[in-house]
Amino acid sequence: MLKQLDRAYFALFRECPLLLRLAVVTGAGQLAFALLNIYALPVYLVQDLHLSGKALGAATSTFLLCEMLLKFPMGRLSDRFGRKPFIVLGPLLICLNPILIVRLPVRLWALVFPVRAVDGVGAAALWPPLFAMAGDVARSRSRAAAMSVLNTVYVGAIAGAAIVGSFAAHLAGSDRFPFYLASGLLFLSALTGYWGLPRVPVCPPEPGQDETPLAPPTAADVAEPSDTRYPIAVVLTISLLMTLGVLTLAQFLILYVGQELDLSRLSVGVLLAALGVPVLLLGLPLGHAADRWGKSRTVRVSLAASAVAMWAIPFCHTVATFSAVGVFLVLSQVAAMPAWLALVSELAPANRRGGVMGLVATAEGAGATLGPLLGGALWDLGPRNIFFGSAVLLTLAAIVAALTLRSRAR
Repeated sequence: MLKQLDRAYFALFRECPLLLRLAVVTGAGQLAFALLNIYALPVYLVQDLHLSGKALGAATSTFLLCEMLLKFPMGRLSDRFGRKPFIVLGPLLICLNPILIVRLPVRLWALVFPVRAVDGVGAAALWPPLFAMAGDVARSRSRAAAMSVLNTVYVGAIAGAAIVGSFAAHLAGSDRFPFYLASGLLFLSALTGYWGLPRVPVCPPEPGQDETPLAPPTAADVAEPSDTRYPIAVVLTISLLMTLGVLTLAQFLILYVGQELDLSRLSVGVLLAALGVPVLLLGLPLGHAADRWGKSRTVRVSLAASAVAMWAIPFCHTVATFSAVGVFLVLSQVAAMPAWLALVSELAPANRRGGVMGLVATAEGAGATLGPLLGGALWDLGPRNIFFGSAVLLTLAAIVAALTLRSRAR
């Protein structure tokens, strides 16, 4: 029993101790962005300033558009100049922006747009080099598990943003306090990157050179070698649809749950944070499972499960049913994303990994940019429509994956 727990949760960190520091950078950075995008801005712009859903969607899309346009250049530059400078400078340069947003006079609220554009620059500098570094320090046969560490922290930060934001606003007695908290988290992310990450990361030896490999070779290692290739158009299409499906509803989720289930802001935060608990418990074991089952198979099955769950959520009218379907949806996404990132990280050699991750992140950025705009339009037509729109997009992603990820293009 103890040996199984060690293999599932701890052995990977002995093999790749740098993952812990990467996880701290990821958690602090993503919690800051999620506080802004999922809690602070929706509450501030829609409920406090009484702006429309389209205005909120446009403000977030400005951030995501700038992030999308710069992800590939930032990732490619990190191949040349190293990952660390971008991981540190990205959050450092924008750590005061949340304070600037909330200190703007109400009549000048439109200045949120250029501030959010600068936020996009900082995010673009952070994420492709960070995930590329995770690929740099993990062996091919445990790469999905390594990506699962960052993805678990990433998703956990998104889930935690709701409860952190609601508690912070409740305790401080102001909806503006989460903005100050986001600034501190961005500074913490930059500080951890500066003191905790090496200039040149070292990849552990492959199993043939390691006296204590993580696990013996499996059938998935033979079925999916590290030189797996898929057409880049397929990879970009799936990335676009996956991200567009999720970001269509992400910003409006906290507003929907409070309205549909008649919960207070604090109760909504607790509920959404509870949905993140399975992520923290099962994220890493699901990453190991993806390495065993095969990355492409995991992506296909998980996307299909996500689509089914998304179709079901609009018909959940109680806390119990919403929670049950929500946990299923979250776990399917937690299984899909690390396997997908690991698959993407193997499309190029290490000295070009940042560029490839940046290119795929650009497709994700396109989906993330269009998602809030689509979500805002669907929200204004009727709150439940955000889930139907997301379900259609995830269904398309599942179909493309089922048709294309079964065979390899040589």
